[in-house]
Amino acid sequence: MAQGVRAARRRQGLVFALMVVGVLLSLTNTNAQTELVHRRSASCDGTLPLPTSVYFVGFAGLAIGAIALVLLVGWFHHSRQPIALTLFAAASAAVVFEIFAVITAFQEARPIEALCFG
Repeated sequence: MAQGVRAARRRQGLVFALMVVGVLLSLTNTNAQTELVHRRSASCDGTLPLPTSVYFVGFAGLAIGAIALVLLVGWFHHSRQPIALTLFAAASAAVVFEIFAVITAFQEARPIEALCFG
């Protein structure tokens, strides 16, 4: 029985670590988008592009978050333990955040022609 508990704890730890990594990558994506908005405003140049690496970071965060959610469902789909339910809720919220981060990256990529008037 102790081996089963240890294996479940390791799996929970892996899922949690994957969730954290996915969210951190998505936050990096979001920070790069915010920096682009500040640079566009400071230079009055709305045509500054979003670096391609930001898309890769965003998709990597989304992929890692989706893997965490799939592993969680696969390993704990019948579990009613509070930790499994909490991890499921957190992983679902993380994937939703990661999806919005990628969508926002595509929206920020469109150049804005007129930023400064005068």
